[in-house]
Amino acid sequence: MTATRQRLAPAQRRQQIIDAARVLYSDRPYDDVSTSELAEAAGVARGLINHYFGDKRELFLAVMRESILMPERPLTGLEGRSLEDRARLTMDWILDAATTYGQAWVAASGAANLHGSSDIQAIVDEADDRAARLVLDALGLPDDPRLRARLRPTAALTKSVCREWLQRGTFTRDEALDLLTASVLLFVQKELP
Repeated sequence: MTATRQRLAPAQRRQQIIDAARVLYSDRPYDDVSTSELAEAAGVARGLINHYFGDKRELFLAVMRESILMPERPLTGLEGRSLEDRARLTMDWILDAATTYGQAWVAASGAANLHGSSDIQAIVDEADDRAARLVLDALGLPDDPRLRARLRPTAALTKSVCREWLQRGTFTRDEALDLLTASVLLFVQKELP
């Protein structure tokens, strides 16, 4: 008996392919996943991978972009709180996101040097800049280029701390939260008047 394929809108079909690819890439390295496997996992013909993404690499980049870019929605419930409280709640929110995305987020966020690719580094840079803007907003600070530049390096620290916590088990979640909160405060407070 042959499986019937369901007709989906292009955006839904594209997302279906990304979701299936994310599962495969979370378990295996990029080079170990074939286009045929990606198509089979998504329940589509191989030609649809090329139709929606051009090639396997573009699909991988779409998975990475979706896995590491923080959502643009602002954090709520921070009004009237001190800078320290805002920083702790913000970093707690980021750790929740890392928990939600789990190993896939940690693996994807650390893949910037895969094959020395500048397109992957561009995605990581975009994610780091977006994260810096969101953190500044959550802290109630202006989106100042100098403050954003001070926060972008904390993205690498955040990824490393999450790897230690989620993959290696060398930090507890509370230890990760304490370290990241203190680091963010250190980086922004030196620039505040």
